[in-house]
Amino acid sequence: MAALECTGSIILCFLANFLPLNLNYQSSSDLHSPQLITNGERYDFIIVGGGAAGSVLANRLSEVTDWKVLLLEAGGEEPDLADVPAFQPFTTNSHLNWYYESVPDSRFCGGKSCAFTTGKGLGGSSLHNEMMYSRGNRRIFDMWEKMGNSGWAFKDVLPHFKKWENNSDPSIAQDTEYHNIGGPQNVGWFPYQDRNVQPLLEAFQEVGYQEVDFNGRNQTGVMRAQFFQKNGARQSSNHAYIKPVRNVRSNLKVITNVRVTKVLINPVTKLTKGVEYVWEHNKDRKGKVFANKEVIISCGAINSPQLLMLSGIGPKRTLRSLGIRVMQDLNVGYNFQTSIKSGGIDLILPDSQAMMPSDEDVLQGILEYYKNRQGPLSAEGSYQVTAYIPSRYASPFEDLPDLQFGLLPKITFLDATKPDQEWPHIIPYSYYNRISVQPYDVRPNSYGYITINTTDPFSPPLIYPNFFSAEEDLNVLIDGYNFIAKKLSKTKALNNLGIFLDTTPVPECAHFYFGTDSYWNCLSRIYNETSQRYGGSCKMGPSSDRSAVVDPHLKVHGFKNLRVVDASIMPIYVNANTYAVTLMIAEKGASMIKDDWLK
Repeated sequence: MAALECTGSIILCFLANFLPLNLNYQSSSDLHSPQLITNGERYDFIIVGGGAAGSVLANRLSEVTDWKVLLLEAGGEEPDLADVPAFQPFTTNSHLNWYYESVPDSRFCGGKSCAFTTGKGLGGSSLHNEMMYSRGNRRIFDMWEKMGNSGWAFKDVLPHFKKWENNSDPSIAQDTEYHNIGGPQNVGWFPYQDRNVQPLLEAFQEVGYQEVDFNGRNQTGVMRAQFFQKNGARQSSNHAYIKPVRNVRSNLKVITNVRVTKVLINPVTKLTKGVEYVWEHNKDRKGKVFANKEVIISCGAINSPQLLMLSGIGPKRTLRSLGIRVMQDLNVGYNFQTSIKSGGIDLILPDSQAMMPSDEDVLQGILEYYKNRQGPLSAEGSYQVTAYIPSRYASPFEDLPDLQFGLLPKITFLDATKPDQEWPHIIPYSYYNRISVQPYDVRPNSYGYITINTTDPFSPPLIYPNFFSAEEDLNVLIDGYNFIAKKLSKTKALNNLGIFLDTTPVPECAHFYFGTDSYWNCLSRIYNETSQRYGGSCKMGPSSDRSAVVDPHLKVHGFKNLRVVDASIMPIYVNANTYAVTLMIAEKGASMIKDDWLK
């Protein structure tokens, strides 16, 4: 990788060049991992995918000492630098990402492909997500149950949310109805708040939204969010669930850099036997491993449907067109959803509020972080504040908001001699002179799908998100933009500090008047992005639901000893970051597996 040209802060330039190289390094011991399994080995459970769900399953199933558990992960080990919260932009742009893209569509992402960031490596997307702790609205889980998924109402899933939670903030943890202390996954406020966190909270309060715990009784409101961190360091699912037991339990084997290419199934009895795998870095090295009890697919909402289809489970028209033997005609890949967000609108910070460091400041921040996990690098700047509010389409009679706001830190220039010059490098979230205020439609009505057009397991799946196929989704974002422009940006809490909205039209939409619905419509289609929150592509539902892939026990319809346990099973998308929900799904899935086999 060629070094980037440095202007402005020399140390930030050094980070922009050094960190990607370091994060992309894989040790020889990591690359040696596939040699630790032998073709033909047998286990009781084979878990495919070492992300959020797979980590939970590996830990919980290996609690039974008589069970041999194998966890197979296509990516590598978690690098130490991924622990630094402010380095999130770097981890996203590393080998920890599958780098998937959608099929281009003129309706969104400016007619180009949208980036579908998803995690690769032990910990999955928890290696590079923005770490925010958000469960989703209780009414959505009640909807899951009403769709025929017995045992998935909010009262049923709440104990599984609490089971994984270790809440480190006493003022929130004291609400024992909704929170817990003692679970493996830590959540809590970042130890560092910069000067903009409190004014942003006050701005939302000024326009009528109270400060809430949106993982508690009510979701609508503003919050200084909690994050999946412990003592100022990211706590991935790998840190929380795998590392504490990996070298302790002899019945658990964790293998990295191995890609599962097919689930082995008896075509007559539909009994799942095991999986085929290939070394990620040496495609000539292949093998098979076998399961005495179950194969569990936990590859996520994009990769799980791909693996099922490669194994002959999916829409028969797709499979037959590729010459894949149809094991079962199921609606695999459909019902795919993700919250839709859009940018292109910034709050400009004056020098008194900007977090623009000198080289001395950056160096001090690095030393402070590595000495005691404190300082700017132990947080994510303005992103600590978020709010859930209703658009005009949300019911006025219930607490079920459909808009969330992300307040992302952003730098537009570092060199005062070159004003308005975009900073060309990725930089830590701790440093910024603008805040990109991004509305999220967290209750999308548009459904997409995942499919394949080749039998090559190394070819990426085709992603058709179908954003804005439901016009209401576009209008929800327009409501979000109007809220920012007409209410939030005009608050005294911000204006008295010299924080104002940048009303300069973006070039692509300059033919519309800034602030009109037509302008927001244009902005939404040009600047919309995915949110790294995916679900629904292996829908959970009873056998009477012809669109369902798995039943309420997460067993694939029509098969023995095959389950899908990850975010893909969501029948209705949750209006939240999906990591917390995925942990819950896996905790509940592990309990159901134990109930089935320990009778």
